[in-house]
Amino acid sequence: METKATKIDWKSFRWSVALPLIMIVYVLAYIDRINISFAMGGMTKEMGVTSSAGGMITGVFFIGYTLLQLPAGHLASRSSARRNVMVLSVLWSLFSALQGCVHSVTQLVLVRFLLGTVEGGMFPSLIVLVANWFPPKERGRASGFFTFYLTLAPLVMSPTSGIILGHVKWLGWASWRWLFILEALPGIFVAIVFYCLVTDNPQDRKKLKPEEREYLVKALAEEAAQPKVVQDKAYWKAAFRFSFVFLTLGFFFRLIGNYGTQIWMPTIVKGISGFSDQTVGFILALPWLSATCGMVVTGWITDHYDCKKRLAVLEQIVAGLAFLVMYYYGGSNVWISVGCLIVAITGMASVAGIYYSLLPQLITKEMVGGLSGIFAAVSNIGGFIGPSVVGYLISGGNKLAGMAFLSGMLMVASICVALIQVKPASAPVKSKAASA
Repeated sequence: METKATKIDWKSFRWSVALPLIMIVYVLAYIDRINISFAMGGMTKEMGVTSSAGGMITGVFFIGYTLLQLPAGHLASRSSARRNVMVLSVLWSLFSALQGCVHSVTQLVLVRFLLGTVEGGMFPSLIVLVANWFPPKERGRASGFFTFYLTLAPLVMSPTSGIILGHVKWLGWASWRWLFILEALPGIFVAIVFYCLVTDNPQDRKKLKPEEREYLVKALAEEAAQPKVVQDKAYWKAAFRFSFVFLTLGFFFRLIGNYGTQIWMPTIVKGISGFSDQTVGFILALPWLSATCGMVVTGWITDHYDCKKRLAVLEQIVAGLAFLVMYYYGGSNVWISVGCLIVAITGMASVAGIYYSLLPQLITKEMVGGLSGIFAAVSNIGGFIGPSVVGYLISGGNKLAGMAFLSGMLMVASICVALIQVKPASAPVKSKAASA
């Protein structure tokens, strides 16, 4: 059913300043999370990292990632999400740079664990800020723009990492070490800018235009008064509600596919094609460019049509089918593999914004931070499973062996989303005219 979405005021503070900074913060965090995929080749030569060990190294990040989700999310909702973002951004940048200074697999595992721990509190803090600054009729598009981190990070990282690996070997240090150091530094600068400009909510922003403040306060107050699917005030009760459980499980299986793809795609494509690191970097920018367009389209559709659940199911099924085609036919031609990756990554990335916009829709405002933390803590275990399983499967010699596994995970994610209840049974049904 078509609904009347609010027209975006691109000159407003929330769209011109707050959202771009929220997105940039997480783009940089995401780059520092996944750039190990390009460093893997150099680490293998210098430290003897095997495919199986590499999967474990990349996956241990997500064990640490679960630790601060609930505490940081609780503080974001009840205290200051803005302060969380600044402190955690500085810490993650330091630990990310430290990856370039390790000399053994044990040291790398420890640093990856610490990196995951400090970055873990970022997601619920940023979700709270998006919920605080964007009312429901804008949140689909806002969540879509926020999730640009999924595509912009690899889009920027792939060619940048290829250039660093090909040209930067200063002071006798290997290029993979400089990759970690150089790509970590911007995070500290952006954290300071973010803290100076973005407040926790519209009421705290002194220079906000009166009409924008009045609109946001009114719209967000109306949303808070609406009944939610999850009404519980205790985290342990709310976390076991049917719709929240299956939304979290859906994202868990989606992340298995997402990280299983991101971490190993440079290795797989290089193994199939024989291209240089720099060439692979530019080729792998194509799927993320396509996915960026997919996010814009998905955000527009979800704000204009009442079809979040159906669209999420469809996009994940299409992504799963693309992996299945890649498994059967991708080995014969590198461009078939790249084409399948474009379809699969576009589907996986585009659906993320739907998950993020559904979270505040299901739960009350004061519970958004904590439950977003639980959502991220549980679902991101998939970030450990995906790289580990795919690394194990491709270690047998078949570079595409993990694609069938990733296809199955996305199909299961679709089933989970299909089972959730988006609106409470007691919620009043508005007519189309009343909605307009």
